[in-house]
Amino acid sequence: MGKQFFCVRGYMKSGTNWLGSLLSSHQHVDCVGEFHWQTVVQPFNKALNTLPVYQNPEYPDLAQATRASLENMIREALTARADPNAKFIGDRTPQPIEPVVLRGAPHICIVRDGRDVLVSRAFHLYNRPQTHRFFERFPKLARTLEAFQKDPWFFSKNPDQLLGHQVFVKESARWWREHLEQDRKTLERLPRLPVKFVRYEDLHQNVEAKRAELFEFLGVDPKKAAKIQGHLKPGFEEERPDEFLRKGEVGDWTNYFTDKVKQWFKDASGDELTHQGYVDDDSW
Repeated sequence: MGKQFFCVRGYMKSGTNWLGSLLSSHQHVDCVGEFHWQTVVQPFNKALNTLPVYQNPEYPDLAQATRASLENMIREALTARADPNAKFIGDRTPQPIEPVVLRGAPHICIVRDGRDVLVSRAFHLYNRPQTHRFFERFPKLARTLEAFQKDPWFFSKNPDQLLGHQVFVKESARWWREHLEQDRKTLERLPRLPVKFVRYEDLHQNVEAKRAELFEFLGVDPKKAAKIQGHLKPGFEEERPDEFLRKGEVGDWTNYFTDKVKQWFKDASGDELTHQGYVDDDSW
């Protein structure tokens, strides 16, 4: 049997790194990333569907053959990046299911409470200001950034300062909701695509059992996985506010949400929290 491929998906800061590590703990699995193949596949698909050369009836198989060639290139790149001994290779990128990078490949999608996602994303932006334009868009937050850079524990001491910008909160909450809504529409459109969702919170609660379910979904023996210890364990023993992998705590949002932030989030994505089962109504 040749190498088999799968995809790991999820919204940014939802735990795709941890999920990839858990899957890679199996002796036959290696989950690699982040390739962001969607930046290639999306315009590629558009070209196949619109350019006259691919619509010419004299070449009915050209579009299909060209798409297959792209997928072969993607598999080759993943194989070159993965452990040579891996039999199951995963493409791990925080993005929606669509555009589907490898058609028919199993997809494992992680979902996390959008409130915790918001907190994690805020810390990420403050930790890596050189990688985005966030502080160019919101110049009033420059002083807050300076305070955080001087003292990594600034937000622990001033929790109301982390999510103090209404546009950022509503925008982030909306993107989280739209990501999940898009995945639901994809499943309706592609009912045969093998997809398994896993909650970040369920992984925390019973990581051993949930990891075994994911291995069974991929078709590998859970008994051949490494012991869950070190970086594979849920969360971290100590918070690291100025590092990429900061805390990993379920319910961390309660430390930073003010009544004002709660209302902003409800306005943007309160219904999605209910739909996902994180709350029963908007009284949280």
